[in-house]
Order: sequence, then C-alpha cells, then structure tokens
Amino acid sequence: MKANRSLGSVSPVERSLLEQLQISDREIQSRKDLLDFTPVDEARLGDLLPVVAENLDRIVAVFYDRQLQSREIALVIGDADTLERLRNSMRSYLLELFEGFYDSTYVNKRLRIGKVHQRIGVSPKLYVSALSLMQNTLYSVVLPFSGKSKDIAKTERQRSSVRKLLMFDMQLVFDTYIATLITEVDTARTELEEYAEGLERTIAERTEQLRDMSTRDSLTKLFNQRGFYENLRREIAVAERNHEVLTLVYLDLNGFKKLNDSKGHKEGDRILGMVGAAMKSAIRDVDFGCRYGGDEFCIIMPRTDQAQARVVFDRVIKAYEKGQIHNVTFSAGIIQTGPENFMHPDTLVKSADALMYKAKAKARKKPGHYMEHEPAKKTAAKSRLVAV
Repeated sequence: MKANRSLGSVSPVERSLLEQLQISDREIQSRKDLLDFTPVDEARLGDLLPVVAENLDRIVAVFYDRQLQSREIALVIGDADTLERLRNSMRSYLLELFEGFYDSTYVNKRLRIGKVHQRIGVSPKLYVSALSLMQNTLYSVVLPFSGKSKDIAKTERQRSSVRKLLMFDMQLVFDTYIATLITEVDTARTELEEYAEGLERTIAERTEQLRDMSTRDSLTKLFNQRGFYENLRREIAVAERNHEVLTLVYLDLNGFKKLNDSKGHKEGDRILGMVGAAMKSAIRDVDFGCRYGGDEFCIIMPRTDQAQARVVFDRVIKAYEKGQIHNVTFSAGIIQTGPENFMHPDTLVKSADALMYKAKAKARKKPGHYMEHEPAKKTAAKSRLVAV
C-alpha cells in the first residue's frame, strides 16, 4: 500500500491546476456568490445550449472575423493552421460554456485555457478584449432583443447569466496568469540569489587568492614579510589572551652572498627554494614559516617554548641538509615570549635578530649551523605546549 504524500512533496506535474492553485469546492462557490451567479443562472445557460449548438459555426465565424481585424491579434495567431485549431477549440469551449455544469471539472478546464493563453503569449489586455467580443457576439447571434417586452425581459436575464459566467471565467484565467507570473518571479529570484551566492563565492575565492598572493613569497611559497607581521601580531595577541608561550626563530644563511655572486642568482634562488621546502616539510601545522627578506627567514611557533623550538629547528636543518651541496648554513636566534609578560612584535623581532647575529659571529670563525637563545625561562603551568 502506497503511503499518502502531502501536496508539498508532490511534483506540480502530478497535480491538476485546480490542486496547484488550491481552489476547493468551497472557493468555487464563494466566487459564484461574489458574482451573484446562482443555480438559476446555471439552469438558464443550460437551456441555451441547443440554440448555441445550432449557431455554433456562425458564432465562431463572426468572432474570428472581428478578431483578425486587429493586426496585433493576427500576429499572435500567426498562420492558417493555428487559426483552424483555434476555431475548433472555440467550438468546444462554447459548448462547454452552455452545458449548465460549473463544478471543479469545469473550473480546471478554464484554468487550463488560461495556462495555454499565457504560454502562447496572449496578454491580459488581448484576453479581456476577446472575452468582451465573445460576449457581444453571443448577444448579437444568440440573444438579440425582439420587439415584445416579455421577450426583452427574458433576453436581458439570459444576457445577465452569460455576463456572470464570462466574468467567472475571467477570474479563473487571471488566476493562472498571476500564478505563472509569481512562479516566474520566484524562479528569477532563486536564480538571482544562486547567481549572487556564486558570485560572492567567486569574489571571496579571488579575494583570498589575491590576499594569499600579497602575503606569500612566490619563490619559497612561505609567507612574505607582510604575511609574517600579520601572523606574528595575531598569534602574540592569542597567546596573551590565553596566557600561552610563543617562540620566534629568526635565521640567516651563512655564505649565501658569496654563492650568489659566484654561481649566479639562479643557483641562489635554488638554495632559497630548498630552504623553503625544508621549512615547509619540517615545521608543524601550527607553525608559520616565513621569508623575511633576502636570505633571512623566520618561524613563528605558537604554544611552543625555546626547548621545543630547538627540536623543530633541528628538523629543518636535517631536511635542508639532504639536498645542500654548497656549504650554505644557518645562523639562528631563538627567543620566547609569554606566558605572562609579552614583548611587542617589533621588540621580539629585534631581539631574535640580535641573537641571530651572535650565532653568525660563531659561524664566521668556524663554518656550520649555529643557534643562539636566551636563558630558559620557567613556563607557567597553565600554558599549553604543542607537541613537537
């Protein structure tokens, strides 16, 4: 047994127009009441069916002769085959109009007529004018006034019933026009929102790419000096807020200038690229590898004390040594700040730079890798360190 599905879960093509527009029997009766369209009117229209059927071809001929006098309407119809199909449809429509039954089945057919008119490009003004012409054609062909007052009164009542029915039809057709317009507006809005969201994502991606380009060194793929200071200021602020330590490693290449002068910039760039690759492979995800400028590099290490920083820096040296052939070595200064008292970013950099120069002095006396750091400080118990 199939489970019942709510209307909201059913595709529109699985529902009639009556269901889509949620027009109930109660709503149909309400519309009739608003037009004072009573069972008496329905019976009166049903009585006219034989007369309409007898004059069917004449009604259709008169109607379309008048319609085709409008160039705008003629352009909408377009060709003889379409005109013939419209004539046949009009014959069926007229017979349905005077059957005397105006229930949900009739209403659904009228809604479908509105849908067809809207699809083929019949504007509301053309539809209203056609309905007015149909009313006048019915009056002249089927319901002309005779000379007797009794017949005139009867004809007037019949005309009134026809007018009410055509107004009832107009309501229904306009419902489909309005519903279609609302659907088109909703669809356009959805498409516009999706386009705007896509555009926002594209702009965000492009902005991030541009930002990344502005903060990355193109040769080493590390952060450049701008990216270095952005990250350093932010991470010091985070460490200060959380009472955590932060360590900065500032390093310089020994013998790089001599290599660059003797072997050329291409070989110098290769060495710089090797340093970048070694740093990226050896530092942790929480660390920030940076090219400060020229042959100077920095590593920002959040939640890391000096002892841990030395372990990470040793890994950088080992990774670099695997491809190094020119005896270009590192001189590094390592300095820690926090967890209670914090240096200003510029002061931290200058302090690390000063320690680096101490290490460089040793390298001038004897080639090799050297690092200098301040005496170890006791780290507060609540400062969380990152595993190395």
